Amino acid sequence: MFQPSNRIIIVDNQKSELETLGKSFLENGLGCRTFLYDQEYTPPLQNIRIAFFDINLTSKTVDHSYTSSEDLIKFNSPIFNDLATAINLYIAKDNGPYVLIFWTANKDIVPAFIEYMQETKRGFSETASPVFISYIDKPAFLFKPDSTELSNKVIEQLNNEKIKFLFDFEDKVNSAGEKTINKIYDIIPKEKKWGENTVLFENLGKILSKIAASTLGFSHSKQNPGKAIFEGLLPLLNAEISNATNNTNWKTILEPLFSASAPHKLTSPDDLIQRKVNAVFHIDKPNGHKITRGSVIEINKHITSIHRLFGIDSIDDWFDKLIPFKQGKEKEKEHTRSHSMLIAIELSAACDYSNDKHRINKYILGFKTPVIDVKNNIDKNSRIESSYHVAGANFHYEKQDFQIWLNLNFVFGTRPIDPRLGNQVFILKKEIMDMIGNKYAGHVSRIGITSF
Repeated sequence: MFQPSNRIIIVDNQKSELETLGKSFLENGLGCRTFLYDQEYTPPLQNIRIAFFDINLTSKTVDHSYTSSEDLIKFNSPIFNDLATAINLYIAKDNGPYVLIFWTANKDIVPAFIEYMQETKRGFSETASPVFISYIDKPAFLFKPDSTELSNKVIEQLNNEKIKFLFDFEDKVNSAGEKTINKIYDIIPKEKKWGENTVLFENLGKILSKIAASTLGFSHSKQNPGKAIFEGLLPLLNAEISNATNNTNWKTILEPLFSASAPHKLTSPDDLIQRKVNAVFHIDKPNGHKITRGSVIEINKHITSIHRLFGIDSIDDWFDKLIPFKQGKEKEKEHTRSHSMLIAIELSAACDYSNDKHRINKYILGFKTPVIDVKNNIDKNSRIESSYHVAGANFHYEKQDFQIWLNLNFVFGTRPIDPRLGNQVFILKKEIMDMIGNKYAGHVSRIGITSF
C-alpha cells in the first residue's frame, strides 16, 4: 500500500548538489525523491509529474564555443545522448504528463537539446515527452545553500500557470480521497477509550459491506468487492471534488467553450481524439463473463446455418436493411460488410443484473462495423425503424476504429453456454447501456396504428 512517491524526482551526479536542491523542497514542505545518477538504473519510474535533471550527468564537458543550434548539437552530441538516455532510464515511456526542469549551469544549450530530441533518427522518439520545459540556473544558487532564494525559485517554477492547471485535478482527487476517508471515519461508532479500535473496525466492515451490496448487488459485490466499494464511494468523491475551492481561470483554459455560440461549434482536435474519448468513457475491458450487463459478444460464425437460428435467411439482406448505403456507394458497402462483426450485447435490466436474479439473459443483435461516413454514405430514408446507430458515435479501442449498429427488433433470450455466443469482445459501461435500454424500451412501447 505505502510506496515511494514518484511525483517529484531530482537526478544529479553530484551528491552535494543533489542535497542542495532536495533541501529546498523540504523547506517548502514538499516531498521529493533524489537520485544520484546511475547508468544502470532500472526499472523506469511511473507517475512522475515534475522531474529535475542536471544536463551534465557524466564527466564529459559541455562546449559553449558555438552559438548556432546545429553546432551546439554537433559538438555536444555525447552529452545530449547521455541526457536522453538518463531520461529514459528514470522516466517510463508511458509515464503520462510531466514537467521537465533542468537544474544546470548550462541553461544556454537547452534549446539545442530539445532540437536534438526532435530528430527521430536518433532513436528517442518514444521518450516520454514533457508538457513543459524550464530550467533553474545552478550557479545562481549553488553557493548559497542556506538562502531562501532557491526555495523561492522552486516554488516559482511549480506555480507556473501551465503546471498548476495540468496537475490541479490530480491534487483535487487526492484531497477528495482524504476527505472521504475522514467522513467515513467520523460516522463510524468507535470505542470511548483512547487507543482501542476493535469496535471501530467491526463497524467499518459493516458499513462498507452495506455500501458494496447496495452498489453492485449482493452476489456481484462478493465477486468483485473492490469495484463495489469504489463505485459506492464515487458520489462522496464527486461531491468533494465539485465543492473544492478552485482558483483556475476557466475562461482562459476553456476559451472554446466560452466563445462558442452553440454546442455544435465545439469540436475535438480531430476525429481520432473523439473516438478515444468515447472509448475511455464507455468501454471496459472484457472480464470473461458473458452474463455481464453490457457484454459485447462475437456471434460464433463457425456454426452451420447460424443466421437461420436467429430467423435470418440472408445475413447480407439483413445488413443492408439495418445499414442501407446510398446508390453508387456499393464499394463502400461491400468493404464495410466484409469487415463487420456480427455481435450480441447483453441487455438485462440493471436491477436484475445487480441482484443477480435467476433469468434467461437478454441479448440484442447487431454489427460492430468500421467507421461509416453516415451523412454521405447512408440513405436515411431507407433505414428501418429498428435500426439504431449506438449514440451516433465512433469509438477507438484496441487499435480499431468502429461503430455499433443494433436491430431493436432482434432481441433474444438465452444462457451464456449458448454455442451461438462466441468470445466477449469488450463491455459497454452503465451509462451507454442505460441509453441503449431506454432506446429499446421506447421502440418496443411505441404506439401502433390500426387502419380500417
